[in-house]
This record gives sequence, structure tokens and C-alpha cells, in this order.
Amino acid sequence: MRKKSTLALAFLFTFMFVSNAFAQGILYFGVQGGYSAQKPSLKDVEFDTDTTYFYGLRAGIKFMMIAIELNYFQAAHNLELSDLSNFEWGEHQIDYNFIGLNLKYFFSIFLLQPYVTFGYGYYTASIHDIDKDKDGGYNFGIGLELKLGGKLSLLAEGKYHHVNLNIKERKLGLGNFTLSGGLNIYF
Repeated sequence: MRKKSTLALAFLFTFMFVSNAFAQGILYFGVQGGYSAQKPSLKDVEFDTDTTYFYGLRAGIKFMMIAIELNYFQAAHNLELSDLSNFEWGEHQIDYNFIGLNLKYFFSIFLLQPYVTFGYGYYTASIHDIDKDKDGGYNFGIGLELKLGGKLSLLAEGKYHHVNLNIKERKLGLGNFTLSGGLNIYF
């Protein structure tokens, strides 16, 4: 009898734990904003790193320790030349956008949930009065999510983004580091 009651209690505890995890919600929407540092690269042209703020949205589905997230952000950087040559792209603004999917793996530690993320999506860069292009690129990073009850969480994330674009028949590499904070609402 004791063996059956122990099994029943173990089953009941497991069922309560699993149902509680799903009661917290697996679908989420959120906002993000932060700091973006971009270092363009182009053959025979030296650019300085430009920093600016960025903003965006995210929506995802989380199942246990894995999440798939649709992510969008936008930043506007200035192209700053190291060399004051007569290169035509200097002193122009570059609008930089990303929309893509990220895969996240969480390591749960009570209320804190550190994670690693990897994603792929489409980056668009438009240099005012010059040209624009879009192409696929990748990103990877780490983050930390803090649960505030069952419906809200705060997060901090650092990512590296990389894409190569063809602007006026020149291959422009865009390396971009982002540090962001955000708020997610779970449903």
C-alpha cells in the first residue's frame, strides 16, 4: 500500500509541476530596446564604429527549455570614415533593420533563466541617397530572463549580428553588436 501511495504522490507532484509550467503560458509578446554598435567593413575603406539606440518587437513560443522567437529591430547608424578620403559614402546615415527567427535554449535557475540564442533572418540596410540591399545573415548571443510572476518577465540580451550586403556593386559587411533590455508578456 505504501508503495502505491508513494507512486501516486510522485505522479500527482509531477502532474502539478507540469500543469503549473503550462499555466504560466508558452506564447509571449514583448518589446526591446538598447544599444547598437556597428562596424561596417568594405575593401579599401576604413570605417569607425558608430553607436546608436535601437528598438524592436519580439513574439515567441516557449516549450519547456526551448523557445522559437520572431524578432524585429531597427537602428539608424552614421557612416563614419576613419580616413577623410573622398569616398562618397562618408557622413551618410544607414538605416539598419532585421526580421528573423531565433532559437533559444534556457537554463532555468529558479526565477532567473539564462539562455543562449542563435538565429537567421533578413537584414536590410539603406544608405540615404546612395542605395539599399537586403540579404540573409546570422546572429548569436546570450541573455538572462527574470520571471515576475506568471505573466511578465524582464530580460537582458547581448548579440552579435553579421550580414554581407551589395551596395552599389560593393560588398559591404555589417558587423553589429547589440545590448538590449526588454519586457515580455506571457499568455
